[in-house]
Amino acid sequence: MNTKNETNTNQSAAPRSKRRWAAAALAVAAGAVLTGVAFGGQAMHGHRGHMPMSPAAMDAHINQMIEQCAADASADQKTRLSAIAKAAMADVRAAHEQLDQGHARAHELLTAAVIDRGALEQVRAEQMQRMDFISRRVLAAAEDGAELLTPAQRASCGQQMGKLMH
Repeated sequence: MNTKNETNTNQSAAPRSKRRWAAAALAVAAGAVLTGVAFGGQAMHGHRGHMPMSPAAMDAHINQMIEQCAADASADQKTRLSAIAKAAMADVRAAHEQLDQGHARAHELLTAAVIDRGALEQVRAEQMQRMDFISRRVLAAAEDGAELLTPAQRASCGQQMGKLMH
């Protein structure tokens, strides 16, 4: 039941709540972009699945995403955002390659004459560990990047990311 005091408290918390939501949305959007870049950048642009990108293509894609997302950022902010994204991508590239290997292993196990449930469970558990690593690393990069931007820049970036993602 809302009383007058509860309503006033909720109204004063609303701007803070909106800022938190915007920061969370930015982190998720940035994470999605970074994940898309990690998986070749193709899934988001054209829905063609993931294909490995060359390091030069990855750098260009990261720079393009930063220009689209943080066009109003300073040159220093853009340089630092680029360094954060490139470090994250270097970290997740090996895990992504291992995911491909795990997928191939699961395929082998599932098409074998005898199904080895223990081996399949091991592959599943390893794949989940890899995805957890990727998720944590991408989130850390998104958090680091978000901290470089002002609240207004984060809001603008969140809007741009929404346009890119849909």
